[in-house]
Amino acid sequence: MMADRTSAGVFGEIFCILAEDPSDEHKKMARRIFELSRGYDFSPYQMGADAACQKLGLVRRGVDPRYPEDGTTHLWLGEPGYEDAVPQPPQGQEN
Repeated sequence: MMADRTSAGVFGEIFCILAEDPSDEHKKMARRIFELSRGYDFSPYQMGADAACQKLGLVRRGVDPRYPEDGTTHLWLGEPGYEDAVPQPPQGQEN
């Protein structure tokens, strides 16, 4: 499949649109789209949509068990440690 920053940007824009209304339906759609994005050769960070993805439940903040020395970091859906991480609001949006 194509692998470039343009693809990452398109996926990021889709997640930002879905995150405008993070309903359960939009979260389900986001998971399906995220799985499709994994077929491309880019890092989730290159989408530039960390806060939107956090609202949609695609990324959590926690300690990666592979690199505990790095402390708290982003753990993406499907990565080690994601299921154990506690969902938190995106940084700057804490209540």
